[in-house]
Amino acid sequence: MEHPEEPSQRVSYEIIYRYIYAHPASELKKLLVESLRQGHQKRRPRSRGKDRRAGLRNLRSIRERPQEAQAREIPGHWEGDLIKGAYNGSAIGTLVDRSTRFVILARVDDFTAEAVLEGFTRRLRTLPKALRKTLTYDQGKEMARRKRSLRGVLQ
Repeated sequence: MEHPEEPSQRVSYEIIYRYIYAHPASELKKLLVESLRQGHQKRRPRSRGKDRRAGLRNLRSIRERPQEAQAREIPGHWEGDLIKGAYNGSAIGTLVDRSTRFVILARVDDFTAEAVLEGFTRRLRTLPKALRKTLTYDQGKEMARRKRSLRGVLQ
């Protein structure tokens, strides 16, 4: 406040908090903490919130892929993911071949697991059967239908 025009004289609130909480336990620290708005003895990290939706069950480890998929030797082993647009207004599915890094974009009408499954199925059916060996999803909620997913399309 004393030097508004001099950026080098400014101190962020984060620096102030670090200074106060770095003090050893003393009367000075107690006085400083009491003058803070919240008055907590220990610094509480900002919480990003917890996802209250149920997690995906029976997830298989990515390490359970066939060795040829792990080694990226043979084309036909795919990784699926979903890219959401600004403000979650749109989405597009991505399929990436682990060996060639060939990318296929799949149109997704909404973010539901059914829509993602349908979009991936539609795009994978355009490939020759020899290039449809396995598909590994990420662990997002939009992949909740992975159990039912693409068995008939991949084999």
